[in-house]
Amino acid sequence: MSDLESTHPLLLQPFEELGALRIIRRLATGGYGAIFLAETQTRGTVALKFALEGPSENDEARVDARTQREARLLMHLDHPNVVELLGYLRWPDLHRGYLYLIMDYVEGPTLSRWASSPQATPRRATEVFASLALTLDAIHRAGVVHRDLKGSNIIVRASDGQPVLVDFGSGDHACAPSLTEDRLPPGTPSYRSPEALRFWLGPRIPGSRYRFVPTDDLYSLGLVFHEVLTGVFPYRAHLPPSALLASIESAELKPPSVLNPRAPPVLDAIVLRLLSKYGAGRYPTGAELCGALSAALEQADSSWDEPLFPPRPPHEAVTEEDEALFDGDEEAREFRQWMRREDRAGAGSDSGPPGTPPTEPAAPTSVSWRSWLRRRMHVLSGALRPWRKRDD
Repeated sequence: MSDLESTHPLLLQPFEELGALRIIRRLATGGYGAIFLAETQTRGTVALKFALEGPSENDEARVDARTQREARLLMHLDHPNVVELLGYLRWPDLHRGYLYLIMDYVEGPTLSRWASSPQATPRRATEVFASLALTLDAIHRAGVVHRDLKGSNIIVRASDGQPVLVDFGSGDHACAPSLTEDRLPPGTPSYRSPEALRFWLGPRIPGSRYRFVPTDDLYSLGLVFHEVLTGVFPYRAHLPPSALLASIESAELKPPSVLNPRAPPVLDAIVLRLLSKYGAGRYPTGAELCGALSAALEQADSSWDEPLFPPRPPHEAVTEEDEALFDGDEEAREFRQWMRREDRAGAGSDSGPPGTPPTEPAAPTSVSWRSWLRRRMHVLSGALRPWRKRDD
């Protein structure tokens, strides 16, 4: 049995060595990749992102090719708020093994987790999104679109509080070839722009594909900004695409300051413009968005330095999600959090900010729960396949 048949990235253990790299622990696992923290003798800690499918496997999502494109895309970018690519290799076979990217390790919480901390004040949140707006402006001018912006794909760097864009696995570059026959690449449907959903659900013309533009990323950023300011998603995120689009088309969005009185009213127009139902109604560039956020900051007073949400009472604390106990499966954690929200909603407790009515809990935003279960079974099946062969 070859090394490739008897190994899988999900079977990597702490202290295992990959040449000059030594695994410390698994940080996260998604549907197509797993991220590990590793150490080197020369640079210290780095992050390793493994494709969970090899180059010769029959995979309709073409995970290996998408990981290769992510590497090439990151080579086009040199920005302090974009994760840095240090190199890429294959393991355990240099020619046929699983591709993994070696990236700078960005220490800090995801933006989603940071938003629930006392550090998330209106002033800091606005500063963070102003930095994100300038970062998007830079990558868009470089011909790159992220195409999967959400809170879990943004890290708030612990060393300086700056946001860092990560996970460009669904990203695209102006010169990159298409990888899938589907009209939209893998991503998070609930964060798609309305125009992308309209194209997805429209008449199928052979060979047609949706062309992502900067205003698609800016719409996704608007959804994240709304979540950070209010603690809730503006739509029911677990709806199928057709129902989600219908919900967006018919919705009359409430200003963030209505949903959360701690959100400054001056930010309402900015968020609502980002969430315009058509791209022409949004800020055309990240630079213009940054200008609007900077102008809002000039009107800030002392209330902008209070946390967006008061601390949760002790009985609502969730110790199971402590990083020391986290097993690295980000989608599983998101699923558990969704189940807890559903339990609280069933008991009649509020899931939004103080003073707001109870909201219906949303399913995991990256995938539906059925897709999540199917994906987990697929990953486990691939990881355990060599052991079944051995038993046979």
